[in-house]
Amino acid sequence: MKNQSFETLEIWKSFLIQNKKLHHGIHAEPNCDWDLIRQTRRAMISVGLNIAEGYSRIHVKEKEQFLNISIASLQEVQACLLIIRSLEPQKTSVNEIQEISASLEILRRQIIRFKMYIHSKNQS
Repeated sequence: MKNQSFETLEIWKSFLIQNKKLHHGIHAEPNCDWDLIRQTRRAMISVGLNIAEGYSRIHVKEKEQFLNISIASLQEVQACLLIIRSLEPQKTSVNEIQEISASLEILRRQIIRFKMYIHSKNQS
């Protein structure tokens, strides 16, 4: 694990896929709340940045903390999606929001599993 860069991580690759889905999945309508859409996208970017930064840390506790922040940012994305859906029900596709949310849940589980893996490697 030490010789690899964060770009080789499966959670990083999964993040890139999910980020692209989110970016293209939430459409900016002419009268929509652009700030909310930007916040949603920023929160998603924070997920990836914390994965990358955490991976570079030496101490396991630091790695785990950055992964915790990444998970919290995913929750922020989920909350933003719910807010978007509640504010613009006629302009947002329920199926699209549900699909993005399901994908984000998969990414959250991957991050949790990676955190458990890092923790178990430290216990050995």
